[in-house]
Amino acid sequence: MNIAQAVKKKINSMPKGEVFGYDKLPAYSRFSGAVITTVNRLVAEKKVERLAKGKFYIPQKGLLGPKKPSEKEILRSILYKNDRLVGYVTGPSLYNKFRLTTQIPNTITIACLGSFQKQQFNSIRIKKVTTRIPIDEENIEIIQYLDVLKEIKKIPDSNINLSLKRMQRLILKLSKSKQKSLIDFAVNYYPAQVKALVGLILSSANLPTPRILTTSLNPITTYKLNLDQSVWPKANEWNIK
Repeated sequence: MNIAQAVKKKINSMPKGEVFGYDKLPAYSRFSGAVITTVNRLVAEKKVERLAKGKFYIPQKGLLGPKKPSEKEILRSILYKNDRLVGYVTGPSLYNKFRLTTQIPNTITIACLGSFQKQQFNSIRIKKVTTRIPIDEENIEIIQYLDVLKEIKKIPDSNINLSLKRMQRLILKLSKSKQKSLIDFAVNYYPAQVKALVGLILSSANLPTPRILTTSLNPITTYKLNLDQSVWPKANEWNIK
């Protein structure tokens, strides 16, 4: 079986509507030119549709013509490479997911390794931002919680006290091991405000706060978040105003 035949066989085995890149095709690492030529030929023959640069899908017929891939499928193709998670959703889409705002953003922000860039997939706009945080399936949830705490003052159409209460409920539902991981990630990868908020969330629920969390903070630094002291009576203990 030659390269063109192998590529066609692989594509024919894919579900209609699935988004794929060259990396999903056999022999691309060794014979990229031949693989690209084969895919371009299939695009010209309308057997494969081009979604964006380097991304394609097998068209699925609908009542009004070929159907575009779903938003979920487009996101999957961006978040995974070679079946490995390489990014996660953050920013305004995350605030909406956690019910911190009713606003629905027209751009989805994805944190991943690499440079800043924007991409357009039909009507879906993707903004990529760089991160240095290790990404894997196990830690995505806690990273997203910490990302929200980092930007909690900037969440549109929200009340910071209610937003923080919502995040407290989510964090307290985590297992003890995940709460420990959240503290470790806060200490190693996030600014002081996030560490102080994690300390406030835990201490307000009468949970112990590890020494590593308190010693990582400068005792004379204050964090201006305009919290309601009647809602968060322990805020002063963490220098949060």
